Amino acid sequence: MPRPRIPRSQPTVQVTAVSRVLVVLVAHDGVTWLPRTLDALAAQTHRNLEVLAVDNGSTDGSRELLLDRLGHGSVLVADRDLGFGAAVSMALDAYHGDAELIWLLHDDLAVAPEALEHLVAALDEDPRLAMVGPKLLDWDDPDRLQSVGWTIDLTGRADSGVDPGELDQGQWDLQRRVLYVSTAGMLVRRDVFDRLGRFDRRYHVFRDDLDLCWRAWLAGYEVEVIPAATGEHVAAASTYVRLGQTRFIGPRYFAERNTLATLIKNYTAGRLPIVLLLYILVGLAKVVGFVLTRRFSDAWQTVRAWLWNIVHLRETLRLRGRSVAVRQRSDRELRELFGRVSPRIRAYVEAIADWIAGGDHPVAPAEALREGEEPPVVEPSLKRVVRRVKQRPVLVASMLLVVLIGIGAWPLLLGEELRGGQLAPWPDTATAFLTDYTSGWSQAAAFGTSADPSPAQALLGLLQLFVGGSSLLAPRVLLFGSVLVAWILALRAAQAYSRRRLPRVVAASAYVLSPPALAALATGQVGALVLLAVFPGIVAASITLSRRRTPPARAWRSVSAVALLTALAAAFEPVVLVVVTVVGTLMIVGSLVANPGSGWQRALATRVVAATVGAWVLLLPWSLQLLEPDGPLRGVNGEVVGGELWRWLFLSPELIGFPGILAGVGFVLAGILGLLVSLPRAPALIIALWVAALAGAVGAWWLGRTGGVTWPGLPLIVTAAAFAGLFASAFASAQASLSRFSFGWRQIAAGTTAVAVALSLGVVAFDLVRGPWDAYAVDDPALPAFLTVAAEQDPGFRVLVLAETADDVRWEVVPGSGETMAAYGVPSSPALDQIEGRVVDMLDRADPQAMARLGALGVRYVLVPSGASGEQLDASLRRQIGIEPRPLADGRLFRVEQVLPPVSLVATDDVAYLLDRGVLPEGAQPQELRQDDQGIWTGRAGQGGSVVIADAQDPGWVASGDGSSLSRTTGEPTVLDGVEADTTVQVRHEGREARRLAVTGQVLALLLVISLALRPPDFARRPDDDADDDTAERLPTGLWSSEVAP
Repeated sequence: MPRPRIPRSQPTVQVTAVSRVLVVLVAHDGVTWLPRTLDALAAQTHRNLEVLAVDNGSTDGSRELLLDRLGHGSVLVADRDLGFGAAVSMALDAYHGDAELIWLLHDDLAVAPEALEHLVAALDEDPRLAMVGPKLLDWDDPDRLQSVGWTIDLTGRADSGVDPGELDQGQWDLQRRVLYVSTAGMLVRRDVFDRLGRFDRRYHVFRDDLDLCWRAWLAGYEVEVIPAATGEHVAAASTYVRLGQTRFIGPRYFAERNTLATLIKNYTAGRLPIVLLLYILVGLAKVVGFVLTRRFSDAWQTVRAWLWNIVHLRETLRLRGRSVAVRQRSDRELRELFGRVSPRIRAYVEAIADWIAGGDHPVAPAEALREGEEPPVVEPSLKRVVRRVKQRPVLVASMLLVVLIGIGAWPLLLGEELRGGQLAPWPDTATAFLTDYTSGWSQAAAFGTSADPSPAQALLGLLQLFVGGSSLLAPRVLLFGSVLVAWILALRAAQAYSRRRLPRVVAASAYVLSPPALAALATGQVGALVLLAVFPGIVAASITLSRRRTPPARAWRSVSAVALLTALAAAFEPVVLVVVTVVGTLMIVGSLVANPGSGWQRALATRVVAATVGAWVLLLPWSLQLLEPDGPLRGVNGEVVGGELWRWLFLSPELIGFPGILAGVGFVLAGILGLLVSLPRAPALIIALWVAALAGAVGAWWLGRTGGVTWPGLPLIVTAAAFAGLFASAFASAQASLSRFSFGWRQIAAGTTAVAVALSLGVVAFDLVRGPWDAYAVDDPALPAFLTVAAEQDPGFRVLVLAETADDVRWEVVPGSGETMAAYGVPSSPALDQIEGRVVDMLDRADPQAMARLGALGVRYVLVPSGASGEQLDASLRRQIGIEPRPLADGRLFRVEQVLPPVSLVATDDVAYLLDRGVLPEGAQPQELRQDDQGIWTGRAGQGGSVVIADAQDPGWVASGDGSSLSRTTGEPTVLDGVEADTTVQVRHEGREARRLAVTGQVLALLLVISLALRPPDFARRPDDDADDDTAERLPTGLWSSEVAP
């Protein structure tokens, strides 16, 4: 820890020839250490001192010991624990002597006889010093250093600069200037102490020394540690030997609370926002880590510390003002006193990397040189790089992957609005997702619907909240963050295939750089990217719960993990829920055949059923739609993709985004090598992986031939994962297997496969860097700008977009403001069937008013984008009446002459004409109702008539005029009769209460599954649950870990 040179400031203090010292000894339940502390104080060579002790609410005999050794006149008694700062102030308020220096002692500090003399001499020699402290040594082993002054990094983490157990060999004796010294043995000038406002009495314990010394530096004074003065210190509070009030609240609470308050008080206004942002980010990461490791007390203490600072912010700002008033130094001048934050971040990254990748096979340490032996030859640079990659493969691979994604994604990171594939422009706020999700009448899409939306809609809203509500960051995090999450979880899943870290890293990297992963990213397949991210987690947790040796508590955490991750993936790709259900059923049947009637079979069946049913329950009531004929799995069919089955197995189908045969051949060879090398070692695992690879290829081939609603490339993610697992298994066992044979075809096959895999990954990486982003548009709105501007003033209209292709005419209805991602997962409205009928009538020239009839469904414009028009479409549009061409620079635009607002009052005669002919008569003037809330419209009827809703029929619509219900008529659009003149009309959808009840049930189910993960019932207090894992209390291995294959 460096001791920098700091610019000198002007404040000076008066120094007397023989400084008189007041010793303030604060004791609290320290009878164990007090005798030695008092003996050391009595042996001081500096004799010009007075002693005043404060018993801080002790209950262990400390008070009696102080009174016996010092006398009643030198001991103040507090009836409760006031905290260190308040106890010191209590002593100073009671003292009426003329001591210029205050020496603060803890009851667990035994100072050397000449310690005070050295401290006083330091203050006498340098008037710029406000406070000094001794070098602190370990109480039980004085040869070991405890601290030689302290510093903090940017976010307040304290650092003594001393390694644990470091021996005192004088290595720190020449470096004296520090940010702060401990209150244990601190000698401070009394006038400076009073001028600075003494200690902050609110702190009670921890960081009061940091706050005081930092304020001294800011006021122009200096702080030093005096190595010649030594003290042996227990540090009972810091090591939790003596808890005091922290016994009831928790030591972390005081440390976090006081650190944050100190940062707020002492950083300048220019730097404080950046520091607070970093502090919160680091703090959130810690809280998440505490929760995952079931350290709920630490998580709550951290959050409670933040809440305390919010409640007491006004007082903290008042004290900050006092500090600002005497400030003479800037943050820049004190910069060298602070530690760097980079070592802390590096330590966190390495710890996370070790946790993600799991342990590594131990390597025997290098033996020391024997006498007479030659030192080893310095290895070449290339070998040194290779060795370091082998030592830290996770860190190296993660950095390369981030750089690779960053370079390739650069064109999409620029700009703001991003759309392409399943990715639509993000709404401005996350409430667009969440409000629509909890409403009984969804309005996020062009047409409304009362059908339950997919939970994916809410999950996307939560993602936007997670990134601060940014519509710029949310789509980028969804696209590229899913790849990083996939890599992390793949590392965890690969523990089932290898005991070595390097093969696991190679397998995870091959998984995320596989052709289906690239194709999903390149074509904007949001559901496929989500599955790519969570599939390794499902695999890892499934392996854990299916192992006989897994402890029950860990198995049930894995059950909850499978349920959560399956529900997450199925919310975006419903077919996942069906596949997991089928696989779970096969697992149960297989166990019944292999172990009929055994207790293990019953346990496994219970776990599998719980995981599968849990996923269905988490998605209720939406998951029930999967069983309906028009459910999410039976939407509009996709494009038919041909090709031989072997091309799908080689991960090179004729789908957009797939890089070709070279990118897939390495994966197949890796699978074959795994079969040849690892089958004798782990036959069940290798056969299961090959079955998964073949099943994924066959499923993708079938989806391509049938034109299913599911993207055909989705099952190939399973195939790529299986090949990556086979390669990891082959990688792990190749060295042991091949070393038993002389050089021959086995070695050649292994080398050829390694080259092929490297070539395949290189092809995918090159394609990624090249930027395969033709499917995306950045800052290129899908609708003309004047339409979106008009939608801001009148947001209720819709736009029909037509595009002629070589085979047919495609169409889409979007809101006037443009399609947004908030409509993701919203079921299609029956009104689209009517739109399709009108488009067919227009193209077949069967109805010259087909486009005009769209006005009854709120379609105001018909748009043909630039380059999307053909002869058939042009000829059909020219024959239409009731639509008016509008000028447009690129493409063609038509305005429908008579358009209904979303909800309006229409005269009785006009309603009859509308129901008879499908269009409003010329001169009709519907009165638009005002939307007060989602699914609620109100207005004052100027004349009698009917309420007309420009949407599909839905039984949930009700309306009233001055409280009297209106009657419903059959047909399209929805009409509610009986509105009288001069009445207040309210139209609403009745599904809100039922929808909110369903959402409440989803939240409760989610909390139940999370509680199962964090604290499995009936197993929480079993002493043997985590006996096999000495890191169980530190890392959430129970959720993800898989036993390593032998």
